[in-house]
Amino acid sequence: MGYFVVALIIVILLLPSTAYKVYQWRSSAESVKKLISKPFVCPNCGYRFYTKQKVIFPIGENKAYLKCPECNKRDVCRRPYDMDS
Repeated sequence: MGYFVVALIIVILLLPSTAYKVYQWRSSAESVKKLISKPFVCPNCGYRFYTKQKVIFPIGENKAYLKCPECNKRDVCRRPYDMDS
């Protein structure tokens, strides 16, 4: 009976923080999906592309540190200026 009470207390104490971490992970995944759903432009060669990278480093709302599939250089890529909002 004593182990059950201790286990129940541990679950009650860890549940809120675990739920919050799951919420943060899910909202982060959704924001990355939203970010990669629009094209980027390479500042080196001007190639317009959609990224398929699994790990992405966003730098603000319209910039990300990506590798260009055309010239294979890593740089801060932006959204194209002529893209419809």
